[in-house]
Amino acid sequence: IPRLEQARRFLNSSAPSKRLDLIDRLLSSPGSVSHSFNYWANILRLKDRPQSNQIAEPYLAWIKQSLVENQPYDRWVHQMLASEGKIWDSPATGYLMRDDGMQLSGLDNTIRVFLGTRIGCAQCHDHPFDSWSQKQFYELAALTYAIRTRQNRQTKGYANGNPIQRVQKELKEKFPDKKPNGTFNRLLRANLYFVNETKANLRYPDDYSYDNAKPKQVVVPKVPFGRQVKITPKQSRSKAFADWLTSRDNPRFTKTIANRLWQRVFGRGLIEPVDDIRNDSTASHPELLKLLVAEMKRLNYDRKEFVRILYYTDVYQRQSSVDDLDLEQDYMFPGPLLHRMTAEQAWDSILTLAVYYPESFQRPDVEQLCRIANIDLASVGAEEMTKRAEQYDEQVGNKAMARFRKNSSYKGMLLIRASEQPLPAPVGHFLREFGQGDRELIDGSNDDATVPQILTMWNGPITHMMLERGSVTYDNLMKAKSPRDQVDVIFLSILSRYPDSDERAIAFREMRKGTAGYGDVIWALINTREFLFVQ
Repeated sequence: IPRLEQARRFLNSSAPSKRLDLIDRLLSSPGSVSHSFNYWANILRLKDRPQSNQIAEPYLAWIKQSLVENQPYDRWVHQMLASEGKIWDSPATGYLMRDDGMQLSGLDNTIRVFLGTRIGCAQCHDHPFDSWSQKQFYELAALTYAIRTRQNRQTKGYANGNPIQRVQKELKEKFPDKKPNGTFNRLLRANLYFVNETKANLRYPDDYSYDNAKPKQVVVPKVPFGRQVKITPKQSRSKAFADWLTSRDNPRFTKTIANRLWQRVFGRGLIEPVDDIRNDSTASHPELLKLLVAEMKRLNYDRKEFVRILYYTDVYQRQSSVDDLDLEQDYMFPGPLLHRMTAEQAWDSILTLAVYYPESFQRPDVEQLCRIANIDLASVGAEEMTKRAEQYDEQVGNKAMARFRKNSSYKGMLLIRASEQPLPAPVGHFLREFGQGDRELIDGSNDDATVPQILTMWNGPITHMMLERGSVTYDNLMKAKSPRDQVDVIFLSILSRYPDSDERAIAFREMRKGTAGYGDVIWALINTREFLFVQ
């Protein structure tokens, strides 16, 4: 939500272009990057620790920086699918490391996210509801099967033997009284993650039962639609896969991202579900979807410019529709669908009411992480490894976070943007209570109403924080010169509008009770659906 001065300035402006000017300002703001990061974190299942010994921060930082730079979507996806090396050198490799050791499941996730198609059923048998066959699944999987995400005896890290055993043995011999801490071992093992393509061939499973191939037979790579890939001995199969998936000629790549972003803006896709597009799927507005696909290509996959066009439309700027539809019904888009703020939007909105500088903390950037954590496993010794672990803890790890937490938390909660919080937030945190997923499932968040949400809003520390001296709302209230101004401050701060006459009268009556009355008005507005819902 906007701050008090932002809401007042917009409402008091008579400029005919004020809505379009606001859209432009917001799309160029740090908050837009933060919100977009939260959106993609939910789809890409971003976590600080995808696997026990992984350190995903360079990948997370790269995702955010790509959004800052507004990197074209097709190039962004291609980097995730075709990058090789360690995450410190090629941060985009974090995408493939997310499903470490699960090539077939990883392929299923990739096709679902970027092509809006679910092919997982075809791993075991022909798809019962779509035209996918098990043979097609394995032919496509043959393009990505050879990707490995760990160093082994054939990679540089093993030039002097097993680096983990060698360094741990050296530590024990040279420093017998020194035991490696968790960071020592985690940094060492994190450098084992290394995306590379091997010469491994995929074979059909032992129980393959169709007559179009034989069990254990080597699978010949092939794509199920779009322009067929050409595989040469010198060509990387993963690059061929990335070229095919992100091609303008791929009939589902552009359609999927156009449909996803339409859903993000309006609350419902032109094809629903957005990640289950089938051969027989039809859009609620076929001509519109065709236009959106053409626009995305015309813009060269500029996501910011694409959503700017959607925000400029008359239909987006209408009042939200309260229709409660199921997926079997087409929606005619008289306006966006009414929806509750995401968990991250609600958290950031409450911080706006209470905290002056919620952007004061930013996750470490790629360069900072690389300087500390990028280790040559073939040559590193126990002494250097110990120093690196200490540097990591002090500059970006546990000690650094403990120092920040001491000065920037309220009753144990970090007062920073949702995009900078641990990913995912711990169970019991406001974000999890309001539907942030555990980042195990694609698009795993929800906006279901629950009793714990009500209790959090009524009694939780985060909503009471703004009633205390030093909070943004408290300070603005104290600066107001009259009771009328104070009521305006409360309504503009929380609901971004002025009160009507009835609301003003009720507020005056409560405020006559003294300090507690002011708190009651604030507390009541925070707990209205008008605050939590986007209209």
